[in-house]
Amino acid sequence: MAEQFVELLGIAPTSIDGGELKFVRGSLRTTLSIWKDRYDRLLFGWMVHTDYTGLGDRMDGFGRVGIRIDHPSPSGDAGPIDVPPAACYPWPAGSAPLSFEVTASVTRYGPPSLQFVRNSHDLGLLLLADTHVHRDEVWSCAPANNEPGRLAKAILLARQCGDQDLEREAVAKLRNRGEEPVARRPDYLFRQAVADWSRQYAKATGVDLSDLARLKRKSPQYPEIP
Repeated sequence: MAEQFVELLGIAPTSIDGGELKFVRGSLRTTLSIWKDRYDRLLFGWMVHTDYTGLGDRMDGFGRVGIRIDHPSPSGDAGPIDVPPAACYPWPAGSAPLSFEVTASVTRYGPPSLQFVRNSHDLGLLLLADTHVHRDEVWSCAPANNEPGRLAKAILLARQCGDQDLEREAVAKLRNRGEEPVARRPDYLFRQAVADWSRQYAKATGVDLSDLARLKRKSPQYPEIP
């Protein structure tokens, strides 16, 4: 099936590992994964994830520093809810060819998904987005429940890359949203969630995020915008 996907995409992957097609562009690695539904083995789907390779292995336990790219379901729904379900298709029986729905989705949505993230700075902006970002009929998956973690990843990425413009945008958002409650807990603030994630990311990567970790305090001192 992976070889059929390559033919439909018209883009040669850097490597193929089982149901994963990997495409590397500079510091970005984009993976198209073909997977079977864990509850119904007669269904399968495909999705795309782009991450920054410079932090990849160290951030494996946190889903890497990257973003998932989704495409419309076979019904054509292009207005995703906060946590959209993945598009699923019937698994072909025996040696049957891929269905028209599958070939149409891969041909139409595969290339823009693979090229969705433009560079590391753009990846950081997608991590900072308040909600899903739409481009060319596909979109980045940015649910509200992981927004503090995504912001901490954006600052981690900015410091790893020396991207001061990205860090300015991230710190500005942090200051603007810092005192808002998150996770249905009025006593757990956005800045505190960022602090908790930053502490874990710093331990995993060795990147200094100590100023973010201090945001857990009752009287926080926000990072200076460089």
